[in-house]
Amino acid sequence: MRPALLRWLDRPPSGTALVDRRADRSWTYAELAADVLRRAAAIPSRRKSVVACLCRTDAQSAISYLGAMAAGHAVMMLDGAAGRDVIARLLDLYRVEFLLDGDGCERLHTSDGPIDDELAVLLGTSGSTGSPKYVRLSRQNIDANAAQIVRILGIDGGERAVQALPLHYSYGLSVLNSHLFAGASVVFPGAGLVRPRFWEAVRDTACTSLAGVPYTYTILTRVGFEDITLPDLRTLTQAGGRMDPETVLRLGRHMIERGGRLVVMYGQTEATARIAYVPPDRVLDKPDRVGVPVPRGRLSLAADGELLYEGPNVMLGYARRRADLACGDVNHGRLVTGDLADVDDEGFYSIVGRKRRMAKLSGQRVNLDELEILLVSHGRVAALELSGRLVLARAGGDAATSRHELSRHAGELIRIPARFIRVLDIGRLPLTGTGKIDYGKLADELDTGRD
Repeated sequence: MRPALLRWLDRPPSGTALVDRRADRSWTYAELAADVLRRAAAIPSRRKSVVACLCRTDAQSAISYLGAMAAGHAVMMLDGAAGRDVIARLLDLYRVEFLLDGDGCERLHTSDGPIDDELAVLLGTSGSTGSPKYVRLSRQNIDANAAQIVRILGIDGGERAVQALPLHYSYGLSVLNSHLFAGASVVFPGAGLVRPRFWEAVRDTACTSLAGVPYTYTILTRVGFEDITLPDLRTLTQAGGRMDPETVLRLGRHMIERGGRLVVMYGQTEATARIAYVPPDRVLDKPDRVGVPVPRGRLSLAADGELLYEGPNVMLGYARRRADLACGDVNHGRLVTGDLADVDDEGFYSIVGRKRRMAKLSGQRVNLDELEILLVSHGRVAALELSGRLVLARAGGDAATSRHELSRHAGELIRIPARFIRVLDIGRLPLTGTGKIDYGKLADELDTGRD
């Protein structure tokens, strides 16, 4: 059974589905349907398989993703810019049968074990560190969250989103899914935010919305976004980490002045993409909040303040190897988020901390414990997030590599700019009674020792 996201395969609506500026080509829904079905037929397997898609920000990656789903396979979304060793390890661990790269299809392994019938998409959980932990999403998850986003944003056939976020990232994929679900258009600009060609694409193709993480909006400030003439752009959405309330207020006011809106959202890959949002008419008086639940979702707080979410977009569960793909739904629509939160008297939630050792840095979700393991060659390194930056504290200061080399290596692993990384050599790392790093005490020491 195909997800409702692909209902246009049988009865394509009129209008444009995709625009790829680099390829200098656009697709009507009828043309996209034909290409997706051809891509599906090019995967030589009638049995449900794991099909990995090397994702780049282009239309061919979208067609590969849609084609593999249309054929009924489980699609593993991989960062096309990740290192070869990282990709090879994941392909082997999950015994991936087919690899889609551009318009090519390569057979890798023979079929190896059953796959749950409902499994549709596998998305990574920790940026580009190559963690084997993936989120298992069902057809229902994909459809439910697409419908939730369409309802929140009022997306219809007249909307046109610029695809500025990568497709292997849940937030980026949700932009594509929600717009195709609604019969709207998606533009692949063929250039990054700092390039004039990006803004030319937004203007020339009449894009109506832009989705970004906090770092996106830092870049927008630097390129003078508020002075760029973009007559059709009326919606900015933000997720992927906490954005400074002052920035929320500034962008919210700017969008109101130009007759548009800023929609602040909160989500996790484990909930397909979105969990909560701040209605745009409340952004200016709730700039520090993540908002109210998405439609058909429910938020609550556990006794210890941890945020709980229930809804049809909650993942089936995690996978760490091929055998896990046979598992069914272990969450039953309930997600323990790992975030500590509070709620005001109007039912608006705010995130006040992390219960587990995950960080969101420059839009990347990073498992700090896994990062420490990957940096072991630099000595005993403690990784923590302080004020939106990655701080790497190294004991002894006598490791064979310099602080610059440690910073560079970490930046390459998680693909964030160097300005978000601070390396400190300290005398010793504070330990708990069992010999583990005492991160709370370390954070206090580093905070006290700031200039």
